[in-house]
Amino acid sequence: MRIKETVSLTGMKRAVAEHMVMSHQQVPSVTVFADLEMDALLTFKREMLDAAAAEAGIRLTLTPIVIKAVAVALQRFPLLNATIGEDGIQLLDEVNIGMAVALPDGNLIVPVIRNAGSMTIIEVAQESNRLAAAAVAGKVSLNDVRGGTFTVSNVGSVPGTLWQTPLVNHPQSGILALGRVREAPVVRDGQLGVGRLMGASLSFDHRVISGLPASEFMACLAELLRMPEMVHAAD
Repeated sequence: MRIKETVSLTGMKRAVAEHMVMSHQQVPSVTVFADLEMDALLTFKREMLDAAAAEAGIRLTLTPIVIKAVAVALQRFPLLNATIGEDGIQLLDEVNIGMAVALPDGNLIVPVIRNAGSMTIIEVAQESNRLAAAAVAGKVSLNDVRGGTFTVSNVGSVPGTLWQTPLVNHPQSGILALGRVREAPVVRDGQLGVGRLMGASLSFDHRVISGLPASEFMACLAELLRMPEMVHAAD
């Protein structure tokens, strides 16, 4: 077989590759899937949040709102905001959400939004925008990528992508991948209609948390997104 080109595994690409291999080998990972209803969230965003975001000088996407909802849900499911050590499972006091950012060169970096649960949605959006811009510009500091307790990845910008089975970002115990929002048939109150759904997949360390509470976390997240005023009130 003839080789057209060899891409060197150097620098960041090698570091990411080695970390992913280590995570895959050491973490017994399981993935659960869910379709998250987004109609109420999209309406709430348009009617309640977009004006505040514009006033703050930022463009608000769905990702910061979901990150805030994830932070709220993690407070109810601490085993997904934990790590495993020699002495046992360590529940972490802070909820620091790692946000996977794809770089122009194809590499991936995960800057961290610290104490996301205590921030407003607009503050989460401001920080996520700052970190994403710094990542693309190559100006992320070491402190920006340290201390994550859970990771959120969004592949919804790729047309046709519904699901992903992400690798747990060891030593964290969970990672959530978000797909694109799409129109799909839904049944509400016995009536068939069209709704907007977002595919989501949660990979988790089965040594730390089992399938039932992991699935309950996804159900909790789905409920928060169906009632986004609860997420907003948790500011």
